[in-house]
Amino acid sequence: MLGTLAFAAGQWLWLAPVLGHGLRSVTIYAFLLSANAFYLYNLLFHISLRSRRMQAGYVAWYAILFALFAAVAPSAPWTFGGAHRLLLFGLFLVITSSLFHVPKAFGFMVVLLIAYLVFPFFAEATLVLLAIFYLIVLEELRIAKGTHSYLVVACFALGFVLVLAVLFPLVNLGVSRSPQDLRTALLGSDPAAEETRRAMWTSVETATITTFVVLALGVPLAYFLVRSDFPGRRVLDALVDLPIILPPPVAGIALIALVGPRQPLGEWLRSSFGIVLANDWKGIVLAQTFVSCPFLIRSAMAAFQGVDPKLEHVSRTLGARPMATFFRVTLPLAARGIFMGCILTWGRAIGEFASVSVVAEHPETMPVRIYKQFIEAGERGQHASIAILMIVLCVAVFAGLHLLASRTLWRNVHTIWGHAGGSRCQAK
Repeated sequence: MLGTLAFAAGQWLWLAPVLGHGLRSVTIYAFLLSANAFYLYNLLFHISLRSRRMQAGYVAWYAILFALFAAVAPSAPWTFGGAHRLLLFGLFLVITSSLFHVPKAFGFMVVLLIAYLVFPFFAEATLVLLAIFYLIVLEELRIAKGTHSYLVVACFALGFVLVLAVLFPLVNLGVSRSPQDLRTALLGSDPAAEETRRAMWTSVETATITTFVVLALGVPLAYFLVRSDFPGRRVLDALVDLPIILPPPVAGIALIALVGPRQPLGEWLRSSFGIVLANDWKGIVLAQTFVSCPFLIRSAMAAFQGVDPKLEHVSRTLGARPMATFFRVTLPLAARGIFMGCILTWGRAIGEFASVSVVAEHPETMPVRIYKQFIEAGERGQHASIAILMIVLCVAVFAGLHLLASRTLWRNVHTIWGHAGGSRCQAK
């Protein structure tokens, strides 16, 4: 107890110039004394019954906590002076002393302190990502204790650096605007909100149409490339990836040079069929199809390669025609891989900006609208709110589609498909 009083007095003398000598300072000092006494009480009557490693960690945490508030917190914009730092130090001292008996909860307190003291300008984004990291590491450590192998934990710790590079900008953007800002940007009655809603609908509609177009044309091409062998096959296989390596503006320029209003093909489509691709939703679908088709084709090829050709041969020997074999044997087995390709295709299509802005700047898609808002209004515009809305839309759609593609649900789809096929065979 004497050590606690001495340390509290030392803290008081060190921060006395900041605190002053009024009643408020005496109150802060009394609170600090109580916090130190509570921490010492836990050490003597609870932590002393634990292992020496736990006792050493308890004492070391006190020193770390004091050092953080003494050295780091003065530069934090949210502390408002030494008096508040001292109050926060006492508060965290009491809380962490209580949570030291619950290691998982104590870990969350450490994450909170690191986020708000070490990274005060990005506290919310840092807190979210560190909490995710902490939860995953806890689960992996629990599994590793049974296998005595910590290689997976080490790989995750290294790979999380790459995850941070991807998620940190998105999370930081997401916490930079309030829900009211998002509501105003999407549901407001002003013309800007109406244009945002129209752009969102255009993006979802064109990306969905693009996915169905690529699905109808890409799956037969993928099956052809997997099951056939002809001279020049490798060249055609390499050309499938060409839209991926081409810069998107180059793709847009190539398309507008082919189907533009002043080009022979574009003029012929307009005069013969009334089809105008430039500055029309059909031009958006054309640009999205160009840049996103490799994702579905590659996924479908990988899925077809995983189907054993012997199964197709068995179906043929049982009297099934090639078309029936494809739809009843090959396609159900490759369906999950193809569906994952559809997800990638939809995501690539809805996020395309450069080629779409070249081919069809109107009607606006969400990426085009975000860019225009940023150019016209700068940092004061609604581009951040619209960008957050697009992130929420894409995450919600992707989560739903991945849930649909989960193995359990897909197994149920296979079962239903198999029962339907069996019923048709019995009817015949």
